[in-house]
Parts: sequence; structure tokens; C-alpha cells
Amino acid sequence: MVLSLWCTQIVRLREQTQSYIPAVVVSDGGLDEAICHKYGVWHIEYPNVKTEVSLKWNRAMAYMKSLGMDAVMILGSDDIISTNYYLKTLEQVEKGIDLIGTESAYFYCGQGMDRGKLTKLQGKAMLGIGKTVSKRVLDEADWTLWRTAKGWGMDAMAQQEIVKHNPSKAVIDDIIVDVKTRENLNSFNVFKKRPQVDANLFYNILSEEELKILKSF
Repeated sequence: MVLSLWCTQIVRLREQTQSYIPAVVVSDGGLDEAICHKYGVWHIEYPNVKTEVSLKWNRAMAYMKSLGMDAVMILGSDDIISTNYYLKTLEQVEKGIDLIGTESAYFYCGQGMDRGKLTKLQGKAMLGIGKTVSKRVLDEADWTLWRTAKGWGMDAMAQQEIVKHNPSKAVIDDIIVDVKTRENLNSFNVFKKRPQVDANLFYNILSEEELKILKSF
């Protein structure tokens, strides 16, 4: 399950940075809750209604506000970052930058005929994946970046709210990967349309337990 991989990355980040990094997952209970608790990730139960996915993100933000966070990184449950990506982001947070993200990301195929393939997306603007928002912007937005209940377009909706508050920006370049499986993939064609890159770029950022989980898909 991709969520197990996501939670194990939090363990890696904590161990490699020797710091406690708060993390929260908002989803249905049951197995998701058990996985989160196994890896020390907070879980908030919320009904899995496809037309209200955006509202789950607001619940996560409310939790982070309660912890008094200076900034929040937005990751989907299939997004895996390198420890260096986290550290580079933290450097910008400490400089007081409001919006931190990347213009490039990787897609990894975890299942099917294209399993093991890695492709790269290079954009011309900041992508939604791995975006970090400062407390200043979140305070001005009342910690609510998603104003409408929707099951799609969450990145664009959040960005529309963020830009209202004139954020300072920083673009970082490091490894961030969207892991695709049958659970979260609309089409495997993405791996045929883009040229492959060396999958070791992804494997090399992972802990032994992450690699073990990845191989079990």
C-alpha cells in the first residue's frame, strides 16, 4: 500500500535529520489509521467522499495550526521526497520565505508492465507537489486554502488562495517522486509518453524499509 511507503518516509526524515517532524494523514479509518499509528503519524478520520476531497486538506491544516507550525508542506499520500528536499525546504523556511516548491518532479510506476520505470516532469512554473506554505500566509488565509468542496483541482484551488497574500517565493531542485499504482493511476500511458530516467535516482533516497515496501507492491 502506498500509504505505508509514505509513512515510512516520515520515519526516514525524522531519523536522518534527528528531529521530530509532525505529520498527519486525513482519510477513512480502519487500515489507514492502523498504518499511521504504526509509524508514528497522526491520523484524522474523515469520510472518503470523492466530491469533498478538498475539505480533508483543510482538516489537516487545522491540525497543523493547533501545533503552532511555522510552515506546512503539502504532500499527497503517494508523494515521496528525499531528505535533501526537506532540508532545502527548511533552509528557505528559516529565511522567512512564504511559498517554497519545485518546478520538476518524477513519476514512478509501482505496478503493471511498466513497473520500475521512472520519468521526469519539468514544468515552467511551481508544481503543486511538495509545496510548502508559511504561517504568515496561512494565518491570513485563516488556514483554509480550499474554499470549495471538490474532488479535483486541489492544487489550483490552493494556489489561487495563496497568491492573494503576495507570498515571497523560492524554487528548490531535488528529488520528489509521485508513486503510481493501480490505487491512484488514471492511466499507465504516462510512462510511455515520457523518456525514462535512471530509477536509481529514486531508489537511492529510500531507506531499506521503504525499498522493501516498494518491492512488495
